[in-house]
Amino acid sequence: MVSEATLAGKVVIVGFGRVGALVGEMLNRHKIPFVAIDDAVALVAERRNEGVDIYWGSAEKPELLAKCGLGQARALAVTVTKVEAAIEIVRVAHEMRGDMTIVARARDSDHATRLYEAGATDAIPETIEASLQLAETVLVDIGVPMGHVIASIHGKRDEYREILKPKAEEARERQFKRLALRSRLLARRRAKKPEGAEEE
Repeated sequence: MVSEATLAGKVVIVGFGRVGALVGEMLNRHKIPFVAIDDAVALVAERRNEGVDIYWGSAEKPELLAKCGLGQARALAVTVTKVEAAIEIVRVAHEMRGDMTIVARARDSDHATRLYEAGATDAIPETIEASLQLAETVLVDIGVPMGHVIASIHGKRDEYREILKPKAEEARERQFKRLALRSRLLARRRAKKPEGAEEE
């Protein structure tokens, strides 16, 4: 694994398929170094042959995130398509680096809200972002000045962000419900254990 000095200041990209690769390309254009993580062996091998700084494994494991430089990273971009995996990666990363910018790809608005609850700085719902890009293109193509279009799109994006971010009270209530459910499941498992069986 690479040294801490080499990793310092990089952006960590989790998931290096079509979306993650595009994020990497844009970082390269701005001369911002990155390190990528993906759980597809063939993809990792192919990208390494192309010169990409990429590692294989599950980013749900804090050990891998640490080895890939999360402790020194400028930001984390989570582009994986699996809903629960994305949430877990954000949660683990936020626990490790609560001060770091975490931007995550979301399948829809509900997924975005859960990512915010897990600690994402920004969650980008694919459906909303595609709609905004379509609206931007239409407005520009019919002659609305670019500056006005960009301002209005940014304003609408901010509106969505505020709607999707869970309110503190709602977040606490959902967290309490999750903890209560885990406690009940644990109690059921213990009740099913035969007498005299040791706890795992």
